[in-house]
Amino acid sequence: MSQNALALISEDASLQFALLDDDGEVQVETRLEMAREQLLFMWPSWSPDGTQLAVSASSKNPETPRLDLWRVPLAEGETQPLFRNPRDGLQQIAPGLSHYVHWAPGGRALAVVANVGSGLAINLVAASGQGDPRRLIDGAPIYFAWAPDGRAVLAHRNYEVILFDLAQGGGPRQILRGRPSFRAPAWSQAGDAFFFATPRSGHSSMIMRGHRANDEREELMELPRPAAFVRAPNDDRLAVLALREGDREGVDLTILDPDRGEQRQLSTRTVNGVFWSPDGRALYAFEPQPSSTMIALTRYDLDPGDRPMAAPGERLARFQPSAEFATMLTFFDQFALSHRIISPDGRWITFAGLALGNGGSGRRGFGPQNGCYIVPSDGSAPPQRVAAGSIAFFPPPPAP
Repeated sequence: MSQNALALISEDASLQFALLDDDGEVQVETRLEMAREQLLFMWPSWSPDGTQLAVSASSKNPETPRLDLWRVPLAEGETQPLFRNPRDGLQQIAPGLSHYVHWAPGGRALAVVANVGSGLAINLVAASGQGDPRRLIDGAPIYFAWAPDGRAVLAHRNYEVILFDLAQGGGPRQILRGRPSFRAPAWSQAGDAFFFATPRSGHSSMIMRGHRANDEREELMELPRPAAFVRAPNDDRLAVLALREGDREGVDLTILDPDRGEQRQLSTRTVNGVFWSPDGRALYAFEPQPSSTMIALTRYDLDPGDRPMAAPGERLARFQPSAEFATMLTFFDQFALSHRIISPDGRWITFAGLALGNGGSGRRGFGPQNGCYIVPSDGSAPPQRVAAGSIAFFPPPPAP
């Protein structure tokens, strides 16, 4: 399947693919139809090699409730359940989100956050469907990141940061215990270090770099509030936000280069979420609009290089997000690790909701309805509605 293929959840909760050609022309095909399977599908998650998906499914029949995670191969092989919630764990973990799925690098396993009856837990599941899930850690709130080699998981649970070495089979190693001052951790590109934050006086925080092989740590950047950060795709730069009360939005978007000890502030605007371009030359920020439910998608260039790019701070779209897209923005630092809203070649960005000036062409004519959209990353055209739906994601870029 083309790298520029969107996996999306349609208006009727079916799993569909939208295939984009070089000119942005779209062909939509249905893979799993809700009516036929008697299931409602939610939140597709691409494997690292783009050959299969994991997708949540819930029963349409209230008399036989179930909540599963399915594996969907794109070529050969049968669709099969990978994980099933217990009967006392059929609640969603966030609005519109039944499971959070983060594939391990290499694609042999998945880490699945699910409600297991007693609360939330990270469950390690074999992509083959063989064997029983392994409960790694439970509790809430909970965030985590796979090491680049897939042999370790760094988890942030409430007041703790814990490193799990899956290769050695040893016990968990506590990195931090204290008042939370960040959300999702991040690994260095080489996988020999990781980034987290420790609390300081008042509500301030310090972004730290820890090391996988020992207990050494370095102070990198102090913020007046708790931190949220996302590492660049090809180096250790961090896009950093200082979170406001409630952790749903941040301010003072800054690029931190931990190796050079440099900080570069890009914007003082309020930001709901930020995502890197695949080449690391741009950041895409979702910025709430004053006195409105609309969000603006804005591009910030970091290294123009030798090719045409959008002007710094150029607005690409304005839209009202779907419930699912709003959930993703609320936890953008976690979803940036696992779900791609930018095409592998960097040409397209997808969002879901109701775009300004583009609310029709669905089943209800031109009445308001959520849709999945694409917009050129260079700002050369307005958003284009792909299909009526709630959320969509691109496959990961090819491995280098």
